[in-house]
Amino acid sequence: MFVFVAVLGCGNGGGNEDKASDTKIIEPDRVLTVEDVRNVGAKANKEYDVADLPGALSAWRAIFDKKDFELRFYEDQSSAINLGTEWVESTTGEDAAIKGDGVMWEEGKKDRRRCSRGAETPHSGCSYSARYFDYMIVGNMILLCEGYTSDESIGNCKQLLDAIGVPRSH
Repeated sequence: MFVFVAVLGCGNGGGNEDKASDTKIIEPDRVLTVEDVRNVGAKANKEYDVADLPGALSAWRAIFDKKDFELRFYEDQSSAINLGTEWVESTTGEDAAIKGDGVMWEEGKKDRRRCSRGAETPHSGCSYSARYFDYMIVGNMILLCEGYTSDESIGNCKQLLDAIGVPRSH
């Protein structure tokens, strides 16, 4: 049995309110681990120090189907939602805090941004944007997914979840 709902009104005041209403929450019938992701061929070989990430048991950078993901594991779904939502919303979307004083969790911050340069722009002309435009809360795991738009990110999340075997509705 699983539940598929949308989070409403969970914005952190940082301009992500519209994105938050589109964020999916899935309650699978099992507790997820990094091994679930590895078992489908994803490379989860970079573990982050979660000492400064409230309530997190572990966090990993993973690559699946040539796309980047960040996996944040909590004791249960309630902890993921209550302790992790504000932190993940601050680093996803158009208004993501990916550098400077606005970054809430410093660990792995360079992995959460991408460099975009226009044609013929010198290397120093990098414009940073969020690597993970959106996320899903899947049981005890917050899954940040690479993409240039919310739809692309959620699509990438769903691709990984399908591989893991987490049921979801459309």
